[in-house]
Amino acid sequence: MLKLSVCCSTYNRPEMLGELIASFEMQDYPAKYRELIVLDDAGQYGDIRGKNWQVVSFPRRFASLGEKRNACVSLTSPDSDHIVIADDDDIYLPHWLQCHALNFENGVIWSFAHSVYWSKNNVITGKWNYQNDTFLMHPAHAFSKKLFWNYGGYPHLAGWEDHDFFKRLLEAGLEHRNSLQDKQKPYMIYRRFSGGEHITCVSVEKYRQRQAVLPKAKLEVGWRYDYQADIENFEKTAETVNSQ
Repeated sequence: MLKLSVCCSTYNRPEMLGELIASFEMQDYPAKYRELIVLDDAGQYGDIRGKNWQVVSFPRRFASLGEKRNACVSLTSPDSDHIVIADDDDIYLPHWLQCHALNFENGVIWSFAHSVYWSKNNVITGKWNYQNDTFLMHPAHAFSKKLFWNYGGYPHLAGWEDHDFFKRLLEAGLEHRNSLQDKQKPYMIYRRFSGGEHITCVSVEKYRQRQAVLPKAKLEVGWRYDYQADIENFEKTAETVNSQ
């Protein structure tokens, strides 16, 4: 089986980060073939280790989010050939890593999701469905390490560093693919509008204005809500509306 390295860069979201780690622990992909590396450059947590996951924490900020993401990838195990992107404010369902693994086993080198659940204030309000003319949702992607490093990783930007990287790949003729297509159920809940301090989509100047060292925070691993129940309720409501 393929070993997958999940890479997450975090800043000042202890509650959401605890939910991200819980999502990783719930995965149905075999534990010995997966790892999670969380990189915290505000010194909030200290170094913490769990079962196949680690928080690397130190009080020295990277100059840009792109550099921070690249550093996180560089911390992954040398026996892993694939990286999976995770953001600290999203929820990932138990079949998340299995879907990426199946894509890679089918020859995909740039894996992504056709659809994800869309959440606002921790309430699922709809589904985002990929179309060629819409943006590529960053935390729904995974890459072979060879692809990632051959194209230089993320640029040293603090905003849209992911889209700049995607643009570089697309201009090189590379294709983001989901070999499972409609057979794949959404594997994540995208919580872009669910509160917390965002460090994406900002300029390098604004990124650097964030406090360099943050007070210590306690990390509690676990979901604060029953997200599976929320999904079931959303799907039932959608079915009722569509049948009318």
